[in-house]
Amino acid sequence: MSQSTGSKLRDEAVRDRLVEAFRRKKGEATTADLVAITGLPLERVKAELPAVSDEYGARLRVTESGEILWSFPSGLHSRYRGIGPTLHRFWKAFKKGAAEAGKLVFKVWIVVMLVGYFALFVLLALVAFVASIAAQSSGGRDRDDRGGGLGGLFITGRLLETIINIWFYSELFKDPRQRSWEANMRAQKRRERRPLHHAIYSFVFGESDPNANWDETERRAVLAWLQSNKGIITMPEFRALTGLPPLEAEARINVYLRDYSGEPTVSDNGTILFSFPDLLRRLDHSDGTKGGTIPMRKLRPFSANKGNANLWFGGINLVNLLFGGYFLAGALAAHPLLPVIYGGRYATRLVTTGGWDAFWLLVHQLFGKIVGIHDPTLLLGLGLGVVPAAFAVLFYAIPALRHGVWKSETEKIKEGNLRRVVYRAVLDKPRSFNPNHVEPNVEAAMPADQKAKDRIVVELAAAEGGEPAADGSFTWASIERAQRDAAVARMAVRADAADVGKAVFDSHDRDSGG
Repeated sequence: MSQSTGSKLRDEAVRDRLVEAFRRKKGEATTADLVAITGLPLERVKAELPAVSDEYGARLRVTESGEILWSFPSGLHSRYRGIGPTLHRFWKAFKKGAAEAGKLVFKVWIVVMLVGYFALFVLLALVAFVASIAAQSSGGRDRDDRGGGLGGLFITGRLLETIINIWFYSELFKDPRQRSWEANMRAQKRRERRPLHHAIYSFVFGESDPNANWDETERRAVLAWLQSNKGIITMPEFRALTGLPPLEAEARINVYLRDYSGEPTVSDNGTILFSFPDLLRRLDHSDGTKGGTIPMRKLRPFSANKGNANLWFGGINLVNLLFGGYFLAGALAAHPLLPVIYGGRYATRLVTTGGWDAFWLLVHQLFGKIVGIHDPTLLLGLGLGVVPAAFAVLFYAIPALRHGVWKSETEKIKEGNLRRVVYRAVLDKPRSFNPNHVEPNVEAAMPADQKAKDRIVVELAAAEGGEPAADGSFTWASIERAQRDAAVARMAVRADAADVGKAVFDSHDRDSGG
């Protein structure tokens, strides 16, 4: 195939030709092998290799002569094409949309359940209280027009009247400036208060993921490093920025090679360097690495509610649980568990000796009149018993179960952040790195597992050949060599490689001059 024909091929066609060439070479080939098999131009092969490497998960190997081998030890299986990846993307998008819609509906539902049932139970209790006072006053009138329930009702009314008068006159004669200050404070608290549905949802399900945009954060950090270091990065530096374990970092670097026209090169000492020359030419030459700080994942709080909000929600739910259990127990007592024994008839056995049984009887009669059925026991058992009691149990059970998942997730984030700290410390002192001297100063990098640091060091030693010493320190000859070779390569980059120069053509001037 001629070069002109090769240049006319679409990018997808070039990649397919390269994949077929890799299959013919049993999943491993050099760039020259690929050119010879496909007949494609060298520049087209170099341009599309990063995309193939990312899609099929290539690993890079270096021969004794310093040549790069593109290797696919797990076979050539596309991560983006085919029915499997397509269905996976569709399912992922569907789940995301359904989750957002369901989350909003669920937030509203749990507020209605929690607050609605609480208000209903309180209302029923007040109705029962008023009814009991009325009953006492009626009974007391038969005995003594000024005693018994009537006297109690009279005293209660006077007490409420006194409380209202005290509040009214205290507000009436309060200093206007004091009243204005208190009003402003109440308004400020209302503005700072979280919406009720967010607060209740936070109690049950926690907060949203603060690292949802972590991919973007990671990319900005890597790109800032590249632009501040002549467009060259080593694998140890890449691992320190991303906090990825060695094997995951090797797979992730392929994404950057594909997306930012990077290419791997080999130094005279056999070190693989990743070069991104197209990222250098920019107008803004400011240092975007923020002083070389390491980006870290944020910890997700178990709940961000302030003050005693969670205690209030727990208390309200306890009221619902107690009332729901009460009405459920009452329904079970009033109805047999196996109605068939009674020929399908529900036998109401209401005890009317007063106290809690009287409350059940009152609600039973009230709902019977409202709904218009003779025996609303089943309705009470389900609507005021099973549903609120089951909801109350879940309201407590979900946070209890979530706590274990949250704790595991938090420890995973902390260990990932600690990995970044350890990798960065190794970069700073590859010749005499002592793990005992690494003490993170942020909580987000302090896992509870005291052996986490040792696991990270052993993991890196297996990938980079770290040599332990008697005093507990390590020597990383390969990392030291990589940093030295990267420094030499960066010095070889021209000083004006990042300069864009003056504008020599302006389309606006051309159009206006025409």
